[in-house]
Amino acid sequence: MPIFTKTVPLAANGVVDSVMAGSIYERLPWNALVEIGITTDAAGVLTTISSGSDILAESGPVDIGTINRLPIYPDQFHYPDEASFNDLLKISLRDTSGAARVVMVAIRFTPTP
Repeated sequence: MPIFTKTVPLAANGVVDSVMAGSIYERLPWNALVEIGITTDAAGVLTTISSGSDILAESGPVDIGTINRLPIYPDQFHYPDEASFNDLLKISLRDTSGAARVVMVAIRFTPTP
């Protein structure tokens, strides 16, 4: 089961258009159960998540987690989806707090038939 992890620095009032940009998992290489966990160091970060044509979150708040620790499975993995081969996985982030933030992203991929 592959796992994608990324620490994303988010500037004050900044936007990250796609956390997955440049990753081999940006377009899924197979059908998979995708489980996404996202945490941040303080309040004020919003996320929009899509998997293929499925919208999993639209400007939803990101969980506050422990600084420099990945989201805890399964407690902080709030976004599961059955994704298909070649689906585009997109995770956007936006800071609304006016302060720089650190966002931790972890994605578990379980290939399915």
